[in-house]
Amino acid sequence: MRRSRLWLALPAAAAAVGAGLWLVRRKASGQPNREEKDSAAASPIMTNPQTGTYSFISGFQDAAAIELSFPYDADRFRYAVCEDEFLVESGDSHVGILSGDDFSMQVEYASYYRGEDFPALTCALKEKHPSLCPVRYGNLDGVSYQDGDNWCLAFPIPEDSFSYLLITLVKAAGNDDEVAALPEYPDIKAMLGTMQFTRF
Repeated sequence: MRRSRLWLALPAAAAAVGAGLWLVRRKASGQPNREEKDSAAASPIMTNPQTGTYSFISGFQDAAAIELSFPYDADRFRYAVCEDEFLVESGDSHVGILSGDDFSMQVEYASYYRGEDFPALTCALKEKHPSLCPVRYGNLDGVSYQDGDNWCLAFPIPEDSFSYLLITLVKAAGNDDEVAALPEYPDIKAMLGTMQFTRF
């Protein structure tokens, strides 16, 4: 009885060992699996990588200098910190503007109202923008919503109880995509997914 069970178990064990060896050889040969292929296909290749930065002072009594940085491809985008000619109206003295063939992006900080925090801001935005939904890029968790002809993304800034990050996406003339498609662009995902904040 035991011998017959052993003979039945041997083919299954051999198959498992064979599958394991095949996976090891495939990894050793450098062949990417399906998830790696999908990830590589979704990430745009940068031919001229540059780092965009945007700095601001957050808070009053306990003010801190904060710098935001993110990668972009200078062969396909132009980036500058501007004090005028904003893409959309802003209460800030300066904003970061990235421009490309299909879309432009305005990066700015915004201050919370007294006693407000990101959850309270989210509730206020939800009342004004029914399209609001949660969004995640890399380590950034925030909210996403349509504002007129543009699409906005708001994120809390780590270790900052005074300000949050506001990003506005604007379609370029001639871009026939729906504005709601902008946050899913591979370039947007690549830039926002690697954004970093530094406090000074």
